[in-house]
Order: sequence, then C-alpha cells, then structure tokens
Amino acid sequence: MNIQAMNDRQYGLLFGVCRSIRYHDRRRAFFERLHQITSGLTVLLAGSVLFELAVIAALLSAWDIVVGYSVKASLHRDLKQRFGALEIAILLGLDDDSTWQHHEAERLRIEQDEPPIFRALDMLCHNELLTADGLKRGNGANFATLNAWQRTTRHFFHWADSNPV
Repeated sequence: MNIQAMNDRQYGLLFGVCRSIRYHDRRRAFFERLHQITSGLTVLLAGSVLFELAVIAALLSAWDIVVGYSVKASLHRDLKQRFGALEIAILLGLDDDSTWQHHEAERLRIEQDEPPIFRALDMLCHNELLTADGLKRGNGANFATLNAWQRTTRHFFHWADSNPV
C-alpha cells in the first residue's frame, strides 16, 4: 500500500494505529521501570539491619503486587503487539472498502480492551508521530499543546480536559 495514495479516512486509521503503538510502548516502559525501581529498592532495603527499612521494603513489595506493575506492563505489551499486527495488515491490505471496514472494526475490537487513555501521553505520541512524518509546528500541522506540568504528570493524571487532537 502506497501511503501517498491513501485517502483521509485510510491515513487517519493508519495514523491512529501508529499513535496507539507508540502510546502502549511508553505505558509498558513506564510500568516496567516502576517494577524495576520497586524491586531494586526492595532488595536494597530488605537486607538492612534496621527494622524500619525492612518494613519499608515489605511495603514497597506489597504495593508492587497490589498495583500490579508487571501485569499492566504485560497488558500494554499485548496491546502494542495487536496494534502492530493491525498496522502490518493495513500496509499490506487491499484498497477496497470492505478491507478498510475490516481494519476499522479490528481497531475497535482492540480499543475495547484498552484501559482509560492518559490524554497528555496520547497527545505527546500524536506530536511525536507528526514529527516522524516530517511535519513541523506552524506548517498547518495539528500539534497538541501541553504545558510542562501535563508533560511531567502524563503517566499519573488522565487530563481529560486537555486539548484533544
């Protein structure tokens, strides 16, 4: 499939799928990092002779289990792989409408399994993909605007009232 030959609907679907791949890759990496940090601190603190530090290690370990960093990382890894398979299918797909309807339906099936989206992170992935496509701010491209606090807390708050793209 020639990307230049895509109509707006087809390009919009491909762009959305590529943005989802980036989004889930970043969420997976975030949860893996949290799990690694928690595990490292647990090991360091558990070996402590001070009782208070050993208690902190136990609490960190319990928090990791309750929140389920590795389970969440696995979910986002799976979603990224599913979106990646859809991207390949889109790029290899035929140009008829029934194929595109199938791709759109598959995207909706994947999105049903997604947890709520962190909007600031999604907008950063949108901007990153526009940049990867060779677009620059101010050239008519629809870049999202985020303040420093939204960028810093992108993995912690949903920022539902941010300017959607």
